[in-house]
Amino acid sequence: MLTLRIRSTQVMHAEGGLMAGKFGARRTIHRHALWPHKAAHLRRSTRVAGIGKDAVDGWLDLAKLVAGSGGSKTPYEEFASAIGRDVYVDIAGWHLYLRDMGAGIPGSSLKMSQALAQQLGPQLSRGLREPDVEALLKKIPVKLGGGKLKASLYEVTPSICVGDLAKLCEEFARR
Repeated sequence: MLTLRIRSTQVMHAEGGLMAGKFGARRTIHRHALWPHKAAHLRRSTRVAGIGKDAVDGWLDLAKLVAGSGGSKTPYEEFASAIGRDVYVDIAGWHLYLRDMGAGIPGSSLKMSQALAQQLGPQLSRGLREPDVEALLKKIPVKLGGGKLKASLYEVTPSICVGDLAKLCEEFARR
């Protein structure tokens, strides 16, 4: 039996047809209801109203999540976006941008670029310099190899990216 959940609708592949339910109520969609070349009287008697709408709504919710417009906004969202676009960690020649790197908080979808923006943002007005940025990066632990090894974010970030992060701080402090 194949089960597919889209929002609150459940569709299951069962003997003799498909079962669709919303909020616990189940309705049967027979195979002949899915193909228009079958007899019209059979299709009319087994239609489930609104099942396509649920699929479209579920897809639109997924599109919002992927696009990022469905998430909560932070005061430093533009700053976080710039950090995520320009700063990366280098692991064995692989570049992992901070927008793609989790912050390491269990159960959270917070990205490292957002966490850095939240830490650096309130300090922008006092004028952060490269040594200040380096000091913060040295305090942030990064787990490697499933937690077998720990390094600071400073140790896995190339010097050019640390400089770029300091320049971003200066640029956003002027705004």
